[in-house]
Amino acid sequence: MSPFRALIAGVSAVLRAPLLVTLVTVVTVGAAIPFALALGTELRESLSNQPPISLDATEIDAEWWLEFRAHARGLARTFTPAIIGFAAPLDNLSAILDGTRRPLALVAPVVLFAATWSFLLGGLLTRFARGTKATGREFLAACRRHFVAFAGISLAAAGAVLLLYVTVHPLLFGAVYPALSAQAATEQAAFFWRVALYIVFGGLLVGISLVADYARISLVSERVAGLRQAAIAGARFVWGQPSAVISLYLLTGTLFVLLLAVYGVADRRLGGWRAVAGGQAYIVARIVLRLAGAAAEIKLYQSRHAAQIVSRADVNPGPPAAT
Repeated sequence: MSPFRALIAGVSAVLRAPLLVTLVTVVTVGAAIPFALALGTELRESLSNQPPISLDATEIDAEWWLEFRAHARGLARTFTPAIIGFAAPLDNLSAILDGTRRPLALVAPVVLFAATWSFLLGGLLTRFARGTKATGREFLAACRRHFVAFAGISLAAAGAVLLLYVTVHPLLFGAVYPALSAQAATEQAAFFWRVALYIVFGGLLVGISLVADYARISLVSERVAGLRQAAIAGARFVWGQPSAVISLYLLTGTLFVLLLAVYGVADRRLGGWRAVAGGQAYIVARIVLRLAGAAAEIKLYQSRHAAQIVSRADVNPGPPAAT
């Protein structure tokens, strides 16, 4: 199966399972509710001391926001202009590439989100690997069966990413980039070198993510025993099928870029409740795309792995049948 056909198969599998999309959306939103309520309490207390807000107002009171941020602590420090609309995904992308430190208050939401996805992925990947509908009991059983292993893979991947930010990122942007930009004749040339280093560092992050993805898939598809064997199987597949794996990732990334472009245009033209609805629609579309990417990776893995088994059987045929 080609990467393009795998992507089409993955998108089709997700579109045929609207209940899965609904389940993931509800669980994702539910995981964010406790933190939203905590932040909402602080916002209400701060706004209670402000003059009434006109319903016709189209802009946020900048002076109030600056004062709120000056006294904010913990999770409230994350309430910045970067969380509004299209600025949020751009801020996340910038933080990933530049290694921007996030407030420690985000540790709890990130850990909860990672644990939630580690639990759901067991049922989701099993569902996509089988290609047939599963009952609620079967889905939950698959979630429980793979949770510990998937959480271990996520933890190992997070450790590898942290190691990159501690070692490679300072080397690239703290030593290499200043040397290159100092020799650059123009600002455009310096910008080119920074983009090139972004690509290098981003490629390393993508490599870790892909190995983790296919390690999870190997656990579901082949029932590999142990995290070490799963990591080896995932790395072996990525190393053995680099063109197919990277092509599928780029195709999925292209869909994500198109989604961002649509969201960016809509965010500029919409306001009020329409802008809020547009933001929620973007979140749902992002979930659909993530599920489609996972389903496509499974289709690619299963087709290529089956082809490798057939190829090895052709090269090393069994003993001739007795006459």
